[in-house]
Amino acid sequence: MHLDRAPETLEQAIAQSAFFADKAMEWFQPTHVVTMISGGNDSAAAHALAVELGLPITLSIHGRTGCGLEGATDHVKATYGFDAPLVIADAGDAYEEYVLRKGFFGKGIAAHGFAYRILKADPFRKVVSSELRKGKRAVRVLLINGAFKAESANRSANLKQSRADPGAPMNQWFNLIHDWTPELRDEYLASRNVPISPVAKALCRSGECMCGTMQTSAERIEAAAYDPAWGKRLDELEAETLRLHGFGWGQSSPKPSRNQPDLFMPMCVGCGKS
Repeated sequence: MHLDRAPETLEQAIAQSAFFADKAMEWFQPTHVVTMISGGNDSAAAHALAVELGLPITLSIHGRTGCGLEGATDHVKATYGFDAPLVIADAGDAYEEYVLRKGFFGKGIAAHGFAYRILKADPFRKVVSSELRKGKRAVRVLLINGAFKAESANRSANLKQSRADPGAPMNQWFNLIHDWTPELRDEYLASRNVPISPVAKALCRSGECMCGTMQTSAERIEAAAYDPAWGKRLDELEAETLRLHGFGWGQSSPKPSRNQPDLFMPMCVGCGKS
């Protein structure tokens, strides 16, 4: 097995992931192992593989952003929670409240950094703190993620297999299928009969990340055609936001923030492709 190159067969891919998972467990010695579930195919493969490899999963976390399609969360609730308890990191009304107060997040990677922190990173950290850390020190949490280098040029150049959360250093993110390809992922999912989200089948993504910072107008139209209720809610929110702030979903903010956002966004697949 060549660990310095992308695996060519599914057997090689599984063996490589198993090797690095063993190394991560040995090095980090986690108090808890958590699988992160987006509702998309990548996290589905990573969770199924973690179970297959016998990793001691304490719980699974799904992030509900409040700007995604409800079908994504519905699928997660129906599919997960059997191998380990499922906890929803729910951003609640944070998206709508922010948008009505300040306008949409804007467009581009910097805007997405702010959206990710509010809608995903903060809820993730709160769930880990309340469910696992519980005020104790030296609680090490290994978060199993489904990101892999072949998703985009940006990830190919910059994605690390493991990285500590800069906002919570005792939370260590680990990309279990880091060196896989989409073809190997799909072969694995099919070979294990892993349930695929109807949203992911229709849109080729989880449908949970629709904040407008990295999505196109075409993707919005596609999502609204699949889920008209979601489209109607976004149309209504945009109409009110245009009245209050003068710019809509997927448009650059007229007053972009000069602050540097936290660009650590492990659960956003394919964002920042350039």
